[in-house]
Amino acid sequence: MSLRGPWRFTGSQLLKTSVFLGCSLLVVAVFLFTNATISRLTAEVSTTSRVLAQFCAQASFPAVRDPELQRIFSDVISHIDFPIVITDNEGIPRAWREVGVDPSLVPAESIDSLSTGRAIVPEVLARIEAVRQQVARLDRMNEPILMTTADDADTLGAVHYGDPPVIAQLRWMPYISVGGLLIVVWLGVWGFTSIREAERRNIWVGMAKETAHQLGTPLSSLMGWIELMRGHAEESVASPDVRLPRAEMEETLNEMELDVERLNKVAQRFSHVGSAPSLQLQSVSPVVREAVQYVRRRLPQGGRDIEIRERYEEVPPVNMNRELVEWALENLLTNAVSAIERGPGVIEVRLDRRKETESVEIEITDDGRGMTPAEQRRAFEPGYTTKRRGWGLGLALARRVVQEYHGGRIFISHSAPGKGTTIVISFPT
Repeated sequence: MSLRGPWRFTGSQLLKTSVFLGCSLLVVAVFLFTNATISRLTAEVSTTSRVLAQFCAQASFPAVRDPELQRIFSDVISHIDFPIVITDNEGIPRAWREVGVDPSLVPAESIDSLSTGRAIVPEVLARIEAVRQQVARLDRMNEPILMTTADDADTLGAVHYGDPPVIAQLRWMPYISVGGLLIVVWLGVWGFTSIREAERRNIWVGMAKETAHQLGTPLSSLMGWIELMRGHAEESVASPDVRLPRAEMEETLNEMELDVERLNKVAQRFSHVGSAPSLQLQSVSPVVREAVQYVRRRLPQGGRDIEIRERYEEVPPVNMNRELVEWALENLLTNAVSAIERGPGVIEVRLDRRKETESVEIEITDDGRGMTPAEQRRAFEPGYTTKRRGWGLGLALARRVVQEYHGGRIFISHSAPGKGTTIVISFPT
């Protein structure tokens, strides 16, 4: 039901707004949670890296003199997964790992020669210079840790270290998570939009067929009356005047007038589709009676004996659009007739007031084929039909007329295979 006013929305708009806000909050929550988790993991990894770097700083040079400590140190540094470089007081790299230069390609003798000022092989010198460039990069990431003697009297060198590669990967995780969630949301929106577009196409196709169906009956009738009058004219070719019995003339004019009124009614109905119709406070009974009479005049004569029974109680007037409500009722009654596959059958139309909800209800019951629970769930979907011939638009149009235009309810109160169906329309008073 549409709510009037500058800050009121339809049910569909409220649903879309709620879904959008929910998705937005979910994206923000996932980003904050992931970011907090990644920050905590990053801090833990950074702390571990610093502890290992400090261990290396304290153990490096003593390990040269102690074989057991040297074994422990070698085992620890072999498992380090972050860039680390150990330099002496002159800034010459003495050991390194994960900086892009294989330590086995730089002999210890070449490093000793470089520290004493002797020339070394250019290829080895280039590798040492590459390590020095990495030292400058690591110092920009973390402050180097000085290596001192046990009494802190002398500085032996420094340990330069960087962050493990996993930290760089972890820093991207919040954005990857949010990006993945946004893709999922986009796919959901795209799928929902595709479904809606398919429904719209079904609706337009159904509307075209419904228009042809609605216009076909009065047009066929008018063509029949025209042929009848043309036949009288051909019988009077010898006379300039065509004479008809008064009773026949009146019947012809009355029927043609009814057909023209029907065409006008069809035009009015379709003019309301897609726009907000004007509602007037009026009695419901005449609208129901006219819809019943229209369907009763067009009951099938092919061996199916179908009876339409009516029961009307006193009900208060309702704000409604006469043409649209009559259209919805005709669709429901036509579906009820189609549901009675083999006669005889009975359709009951009841109009009364439900005191508990203060609403006016129109109940249409048939003893036809009935519907399964799965069919009931899809009965009001545009394009869905259980008939061999049909386009599944009648119930969808009825729901739009009742719920969106009149703020009422339309629902299947009872249905079972072989036991008929009862559909109820409820209007607020």
